[in-house]
Amino acid sequence: MTAAHELAERDFDVVVYELRELPGGKARSMAARPGVGGRQPLPGEHGFRFFPGFYNHLPDTMTRIPYANQWNGVRDNLVTATEVQMAREHGANELITPASLPTNLADWDKLFVFLDQYEREVAIPDAEKRHFGLLLARLLASCRARRFEQYEHQSWWEFSGAASRTEEFQRYLADGLTRSLVAAQAKEVSARTGGYILLQLLQDMFRFNGQVDRVLRGPTNDLWLNPWLAKLRDLGVDYRFCHRVEELRSDGPHVSGIVGHMVKWTETGPISANSFEDSADYYVCAVPVEVMQPGEYGIAMEGLRGVSDSIARLEGLRYRWMNGIMFYLAEDVPVVHGHSIYIDSAWALTSISQRQFWPGVDFPELGDGTVGGILSVDISDWEDGRGRYVAKGKRARECSKEEIAREVWAQLQAALNNDEEILASSNLVDWFLDPSIVFPNSTKATNLEPLMINTKGSWDIRPEAALPEVDNLFLASDYVRTFTDLATMEAANEAARRAVNAILDTADWDRDDRCRLFPLQEPGGPFWVARKADEVIYRLSGGKLEPPSPVAAQDGEVRVSPAAGLTRPLQRE
Repeated sequence: MTAAHELAERDFDVVVYELRELPGGKARSMAARPGVGGRQPLPGEHGFRFFPGFYNHLPDTMTRIPYANQWNGVRDNLVTATEVQMAREHGANELITPASLPTNLADWDKLFVFLDQYEREVAIPDAEKRHFGLLLARLLASCRARRFEQYEHQSWWEFSGAASRTEEFQRYLADGLTRSLVAAQAKEVSARTGGYILLQLLQDMFRFNGQVDRVLRGPTNDLWLNPWLAKLRDLGVDYRFCHRVEELRSDGPHVSGIVGHMVKWTETGPISANSFEDSADYYVCAVPVEVMQPGEYGIAMEGLRGVSDSIARLEGLRYRWMNGIMFYLAEDVPVVHGHSIYIDSAWALTSISQRQFWPGVDFPELGDGTVGGILSVDISDWEDGRGRYVAKGKRARECSKEEIAREVWAQLQAALNNDEEILASSNLVDWFLDPSIVFPNSTKATNLEPLMINTKGSWDIRPEAALPEVDNLFLASDYVRTFTDLATMEAANEAARRAVNAILDTADWDRDDRCRLFPLQEPGGPFWVARKADEVIYRLSGGKLEPPSPVAAQDGEVRVSPAAGLTRPLQRE
């Protein structure tokens, strides 16, 4: 959609072939249950939407999508969540912190309560807290070459020295956050990616009026994707739903056409109908990485794989499942004004209570009129975590739909129902599992929409948006090399902008209106000086010396000092 938008604004004739019945891919919302008595359907999701403050490409596009009389268009449908909750099992109280630097007395009070509770109840030794702070400082002081040649080839687990740290360090600072936020294990996700995305989130959190956590004030398609589709059609985009492209035909390094089938959607996936063919001057593949790989769901492109190392290398990229389930409640349970991270849940759960952010949605007019609240949950670990309550000892992907729903609900209750019953089973009206999880039989699940993960070293095999070996094929998806780096809506938007810029270059576009790109922001001052110094240190030492950090541990505390951080040999933690 981003590529179509940018191209159509520059007067290109654009045709979009969309596999689904709805626009938006993983970002879409959908009808979970039909409405009764003239009511609207209950909204469902692939997983809840999350717009961190460091997103810039996506909000920029949203300002160009008209919505009602809003000055910033669809972007004005984003609202800020004010709290983050860390929920724990085994009777431990939840930890709740403001999602950004406090601006009023109430938020300062919440922050002090959180810090006091964290100090008393989270048993991470002070030395390990300082160690973690210094790790983040090392990342900020490192030059680009060190990041891509050294940290890219270390896992977050290796970089953090988690193996020799306490169980609490591993639980809170190593594995817990990576599993919940990016569907990746600390032992496999790149330290460069995991570390720098964490730093972006922390910068948002400690920035005055920062917006670390933004959400839409209603269902995604209503508030964003349907208005976007209308905008694209107003620009002349020919948007064709239920079309599956199955082959890219080529003549050497040149794509000559596409072949595919129209499809009809069923509970077990798409069924092919009439075939179609088409050709164009330029082609943009805005599909997930598994569709670019050989296999059951892949587009046939053997000729291109033979001439393009960039396409052939895509087989080395990995993906995992990160899909959502929604629980519909008779009475709303706000839980917290933002996202909850269930830090020790077996299946790496995160959730958000939707109704508090949807003031314009008339809940009695949804479904059968009995739903008063929606708890939207992401399940990030389908492979390694084992069920504890209903699906005992089973991985999520081994379970039936009913087992998944009952086990997730039990994990939520175990974390939230401590001194009082927050989630009562009697309050549960219905649930809806992401339909991308399909069940050929009762115990074997297939995921039609997994998520690419940034394993260590994966940057080396990820492609640019423009393929050097193919003259008219461009890539616009979250696995493309971008500033954003992580598999997100923001990365997909940025990749599409890069693809469009490459098309403009190929077409000898004479207008100075390339798509804008937004690098990630990092602290300046002494950290900028340290990064410049590290360029010299890294080159001269061959990576054997640490970067010069303006942060050091002194007298048992982590302090900022421009004089701190003399280089020393790297040592294994």
